[in-house]
Amino acid sequence: MLVNLRRFLSSRRNLENFALLASALEAYYKQNGREIRNFVVISSINNQPELQQVREQLDAVGFPQIRDWKRFQWEQISLTALIKYKEIEGDLLVPRKFVVPKEDERWPRPTWGLKLGSYANYLRQKRDHLIKYQIQNLDVIGFVWVVADYNWDMVFMPALRRYREIYGHCDIPQNFVVGEDVKTGLDKWPKELRGCRLGATVNRIRAISAYAKHVERDRIELEKLGFYLNSHNHKWAETILPALETYHRLYGACKNIDPLFIVPEEKPWPSLAWGIRLGFIAQNIRNRGDFFLQIAQDFDKLEEIGFVSNTAAAKWENAVMPALNIYVLEYRNTTIPAHFVVPCKDPWPKESHGLKLGELATIAARRKRFADFIEIDRMQLEALGFFWSPVGHHESSENDGFYMYQSTL
Repeated sequence: MLVNLRRFLSSRRNLENFALLASALEAYYKQNGREIRNFVVISSINNQPELQQVREQLDAVGFPQIRDWKRFQWEQISLTALIKYKEIEGDLLVPRKFVVPKEDERWPRPTWGLKLGSYANYLRQKRDHLIKYQIQNLDVIGFVWVVADYNWDMVFMPALRRYREIYGHCDIPQNFVVGEDVKTGLDKWPKELRGCRLGATVNRIRAISAYAKHVERDRIELEKLGFYLNSHNHKWAETILPALETYHRLYGACKNIDPLFIVPEEKPWPSLAWGIRLGFIAQNIRNRGDFFLQIAQDFDKLEEIGFVSNTAAAKWENAVMPALNIYVLEYRNTTIPAHFVVPCKDPWPKESHGLKLGELATIAARRKRFADFIEIDRMQLEALGFFWSPVGHHESSENDGFYMYQSTL
């Protein structure tokens, strides 16, 4: 047996020499009644002279001095494969389906065929059950225990900071990939960030609340960078509304903005709005209902600057009607005081925060803009307990021009 084993261990010939190992291990099994793996385990805890004599013979022919079979397998296969993966790929973000290729001389032969992706995921899931030396080994090579943490801290946030440095904002196009912008090129980006699909990640954060815990943790820095979860809110508040207000100051009412009008890149126009197609945006607001919710929130401001759109519909549907529903639920009656303003807190819908609901209920002039919608939603209003008549039928425009059925529900 030892002769065959010595021939195997000293051989540098082709794979058929593994047959010699099989013969040697078979002979050992017949002679000792146990597999070599079992012998290693037993001899490591049993100091019987016979066992130690066999171990000395194995040592003499160059057999690995294994004292812990599990650790030997760990070091020769699992750990070695992870180290080689990092050497080749540059990180330890092993795809779940990755299998060490066979017949690839870049990889140590004992690792061929290892399902490394599945194994890496297993290590993450079983961290609390790993042996201390395994955790230490993995920490030394930079094993990624929580992939989401790595992607956020080492990829997304550095890429977002660099994007801000290069472009001066964080309005990232959905198809933006680090290094593919011909205007900036690769040289302005760190090597480890190249190829990052930054736009797609931003879209996932906003659309499906990806990295929710990380977003909450780093909210202050994200806001300093100018990154907001609701890009429409930010774009409206920081760019479009200021541009419309500036247009009103310079040219008067915003009723008929030329569809081809582009904001000049000069003062007094707000710098964030420079170059935007304001006429095209205004046209889409009127025709397609773009920024519907934002318009509902800033209804009064838009009326002041003479911007004509479907703002009344937006205000009624997203602010007035929801506020009336909540008022009845909260106060159990339909008597709205003239001074009542919708609180900026739950359960009131965000679109109605700050709405002067009391004025709408007591001043006819405030309701004229909603006359059509009052008729459309009359059945819903009456179901709540509001029996409103058309404006001006019984009282002047300065008083309540509709009647409400006052009741305690």
